[in-house]
Amino acid sequence: MAPLSPRLDVRGFVCAPVEPSTPALSFSIAPGGCLALLGDRAVDLSRVLDTLAGHLPCVAGEVLLDGRDVAALPAGHRGMGLFSARDPLFAHLTVRRNLAFPLEARGMARPAVVARVDAVLALLGLDGCASRRPRALDPQDEWRARLGRLLVFAPSVLLLDDPFAGLARGDRLAMRRLLARVARAQGLTLLLATGDREDVLLLGDAIGVLSGRTLLQVGNAAELFDRPACDRVATGFGDANALTGRVAWVEDDLASVHLASGARVEAMAGPGLADDMLCTLCVRPDRVATLFPTGRAAADDDGEDTLPAVLAGLHHMGDHIRLRFRLEDGQEVLVRRPPAQSLTGLVPGRTARLAWQPAHAVAFPFRGEMG
Repeated sequence: MAPLSPRLDVRGFVCAPVEPSTPALSFSIAPGGCLALLGDRAVDLSRVLDTLAGHLPCVAGEVLLDGRDVAALPAGHRGMGLFSARDPLFAHLTVRRNLAFPLEARGMARPAVVARVDAVLALLGLDGCASRRPRALDPQDEWRARLGRLLVFAPSVLLLDDPFAGLARGDRLAMRRLLARVARAQGLTLLLATGDREDVLLLGDAIGVLSGRTLLQVGNAAELFDRPACDRVATGFGDANALTGRVAWVEDDLASVHLASGARVEAMAGPGLADDMLCTLCVRPDRVATLFPTGRAAADDDGEDTLPAVLAGLHHMGDHIRLRFRLEDGQEVLVRRPPAQSLTGLVPGRTARLAWQPAHAVAFPFRGEMG
């Protein structure tokens, strides 16, 4: 019978090593939900999960499972299981023995071990390779066996440290689907930490974006794409272009920005933006409109509220066309277009005009001016 899904609340959490500016982490995961943390430093993600699991000391904060603080409990007694590529299978043991060994080491009676291992082998579709050793497994079965070794303990929370590292794309897709199915079947609460955006988009009910160990924003995918909290979320999560400029004015939620080239553009004003402030204007590549004027249209276009640009390169990426433009001030802008768009006449060096709706861009205070 699947365990009841617990709620996980992490409050004021700090893990070692502690530096003067080390931030505290706070987040919550609803019962049976998945919070996916997207980070830019694998070592920091691993350290957070190792500490939550009890393998490293917690410097400060609470780790609450359904309101019960487990931060002081030793690893293995918190109701959490850590899954990481850093923990390979024992090469000299069969799959069945790999799953049974940690239970036997804890003194579980043999009939109970057999029953538990058989149940996990069936859950993961490993019945047919239970007698094989790791070197005889394909990548998917090896991954399933590593997950099975964790599931035999029946943890209610899985801490997933870059779980698909080293898998080829096809194997990665299949193991994502397997993990989602097992989590639903077993009523598991998941905390996923990875540097792969596709992982977090496909598995996360909520997504947290980290820079180092600083949690920049938590939200669903639409919120992070369309309402990023800062330029680091906009660029790191949303692949937005980042253009430097100076704010001419801010009225309500709208900002007028002068870029270094002298062009004036508009965007939504991010938190803390004020007149005459240096700013970083972020706009996603799929939100930039392009115009390639010809003949008299090119001569008559005064360029108001558009950016003069030159096409510097283009690539067909399969699911989209990637266009790279260079502005007059040397800054570059990436644009994405559907693959059905004709490439006829689009060659490097061709002049263009770029524009976007103000609601599709956000101007944030330049980090060099932030307190």
